[in-house]
Amino acid sequence: MRWLLDRPALDLTLVAGSGRLDGEIDCVITSELASPGQWLSGGEFMLTTGLRLPDGRAECRQYIRGLVESGVAGVGFGVGLSHPEIPEALVDAAEELSMPLVRVPLRVPFAAIARIVLDRIAEVRYEQFVRASRTQPSMTRAILSRGVEGVVAELAVAIGQTVILLDARRELVAARPGVPAPDLMSQVREFVDHERRSAGGVRISADRAFTMQRISVGKEVFGHLVVTGAEPLSDLARVLVGHAASLLTLEHAKPTQVVFDQRALLGEVLAGVLDGLAATGHVASMLARACGRSQTVRVAVFAFTDERVARNSVAELGSACTDLWRPAFVTQRGSQVAVLLRGDDGPALAGSLSQRLSRTAGVGVGLAVPIAETAASYADAALVARTAAPGEVLDVSTSRSLLANEQIRAGLSAAYPSMLGALLDDPNATELVETLRDYLEAGGQWDRAASAAGVHRHTLRRRVDRIERLLSVDLRDARTRAELLLVLLGHDAQAR
Repeated sequence: MRWLLDRPALDLTLVAGSGRLDGEIDCVITSELASPGQWLSGGEFMLTTGLRLPDGRAECRQYIRGLVESGVAGVGFGVGLSHPEIPEALVDAAEELSMPLVRVPLRVPFAAIARIVLDRIAEVRYEQFVRASRTQPSMTRAILSRGVEGVVAELAVAIGQTVILLDARRELVAARPGVPAPDLMSQVREFVDHERRSAGGVRISADRAFTMQRISVGKEVFGHLVVTGAEPLSDLARVLVGHAASLLTLEHAKPTQVVFDQRALLGEVLAGVLDGLAATGHVASMLARACGRSQTVRVAVFAFTDERVARNSVAELGSACTDLWRPAFVTQRGSQVAVLLRGDDGPALAGSLSQRLSRTAGVGVGLAVPIAETAASYADAALVARTAAPGEVLDVSTSRSLLANEQIRAGLSAAYPSMLGALLDDPNATELVETLRDYLEAGGQWDRAASAAGVHRHTLRRRVDRIERLLSVDLRDARTRAELLLVLLGHDAQAR
């Protein structure tokens, strides 16, 4: 309405309803009915000469009320035919009910108003098309460079509404522009549950509209993309949501070889960073795919009984990451497997990954750090993973791990030379210390320790016997094993 009144060629004058000039016009109609409201659907700019306008104030008020209830954007009253000027009773009713009422001079044909509005609607739709043509490539580039987080962010900016991506378990994967409030998440999950048999759905309540598209291929469901805001989606927004859903579906429906190659590449990048490769430039750009809103990452380390089991678990952990909408940064490190997670991922997500492995590994979760400090998070996680029982998840940032306390680590490291001095003076000190570590981490189990050390069981027994003689200890004693293991781990933590 505001735009229409600013057209100087039409010489339109607003006489009432100035508080409602932001209403959108989607068409122009002419009506001389005495009660036109019941025939309208909303968004119209209605033109009339008042040929059958009722005379009384009450009747004029009812006339305007019917238009308000129908959602009419405004009324244009042509003067100089049925009425020399707009009746005062109609002006008063329009002002009272906040209906924009516009005086149309006799010299201005109604067709001219309709034509200029139609031209503007066509212009707006063309602008929307151009905007969509620019936004769609932006989303495509975003998924290549920033993954699903990038697509969600681009879509939220483009349509100006809240965008929420859930995985197949209806757990939150990504959201923009902010983390949804718990009550909103409850509404979203309830809506998705209600529409679980549908490829998409729409729900409109008194104060909020929801639109959902399922991310799936055939019968396999990967997740749900939900958009919510105060108003239903426009045609342009629906096109962009559809495009985003297609990109997210393609992300999960890649050919097997492409998935295999991508996981291998991501694993090599993570391995390089853990080996000292600087997380800058293109490497940092790739690692950024693992970041959440916090722009940080953390490493989860899965400690297995031997390298063979760890090697066989890499593919399963990669698939589990994909199912949870996380990029598969997974790499094997001896009998351990490192997985890069978002900084805001907690131990619960690491536990979900552990469940896929039937809880056969102890899990350590490092601190949330900037990308450049990924290796430090890995070192912490690897340390606490050694103390975790199979199926247990230890978070280095909590008090559950003694090794998370810097003072305790320093004290244990200080005890290292005094407790292991005789062993450290032996010509084969390096070999014996590693054997002791493998034996202690295996909990004194001979077969498991021999597998970790890569030697025959008899060779392991000979080495353990020598260690016991040098240290004057009995490694069959659980307390002795626990003390020595803590000293070794504390020394490792301080030395890194």
